[in-house]
Amino acid sequence: MSREYRQWVVEYQDQAWTLARYILKDASEAEDATQEAFVKLWNNRNAIDRDRIKPWLMRVTRNHCLDRLRRRRPEQEFVEYQGVDNDGPLRGAEQSELGAFLKSAIAALKEPYRTLVVLRDVQQHSYEEVAGVTELSLSQVKVYLHRARKQLREQLAEVRP
Repeated sequence: MSREYRQWVVEYQDQAWTLARYILKDASEAEDATQEAFVKLWNNRNAIDRDRIKPWLMRVTRNHCLDRLRRRRPEQEFVEYQGVDNDGPLRGAEQSELGAFLKSAIAALKEPYRTLVVLRDVQQHSYEEVAGVTELSLSQVKVYLHRARKQLREQLAEVRP
């Protein structure tokens, strides 16, 4: 295995898995989708522009996830979201509760809103990177993000008076 490929795995595996976890709402499926994306990266490593590895990998991860969602039976889509594993020290009850609510609210968003929020607001990618990953125009990304954030604000207003 090339040193360069290993570096990509170390650098991008957490971001790819997090994106997959939010989209699929299942840790083991997220691991499988992430692994498939890295296999595809390995197979195409010589054909990809080195400066575009990260957006390419995020796009491939997203596409693998969307393919998995399409293959699911309709009733599987409504499985209750258990949240992303929360590592680290215990936080205050209110903050922890709010964090769990936000994770559930993000997971409840429809595609492409969910992916956009994860890439831009959770993982802090630039608008241009998000547009490249999702294959949307920059203006579409901004409009869809605005709509997604509005939905999240409305859900948050229901919880916090």
